[in-house]
Amino acid sequence: IQAHERALGERLLAGLPDRVTLYGLPTMDGRVATFAFNVDGVPTREAAARLGDAGFAVWHGNYYAVEVMKRLGLEESGAVRAGIVHYNTADEVDGLLSAVSAL
Repeated sequence: IQAHERALGERLLAGLPDRVTLYGLPTMDGRVATFAFNVDGVPTREAAARLGDAGFAVWHGNYYAVEVMKRLGLEESGAVRAGIVHYNTADEVDGLLSAVSAL
């Protein structure tokens, strides 16, 4: 499970468009396959809604990590959150990347 999630996480990280700001470690070394990000020019609420409409289970906001969001300067906007787990596939990661690119 861990190897599968890591491979999918690496796939996601490698495919993020340049206009995405990723929060947290930029590689899978020392992290789990949960990602917080924002897309330049797209409010987090809108990004999450559009990704949700495309069939992806993402969230936006602060996820009760108030102090972390405060330190990142995201108290008002928060970030989009996507998680990959053992039952996700490479095709689903590619679909998410495509949907993020379309925002």
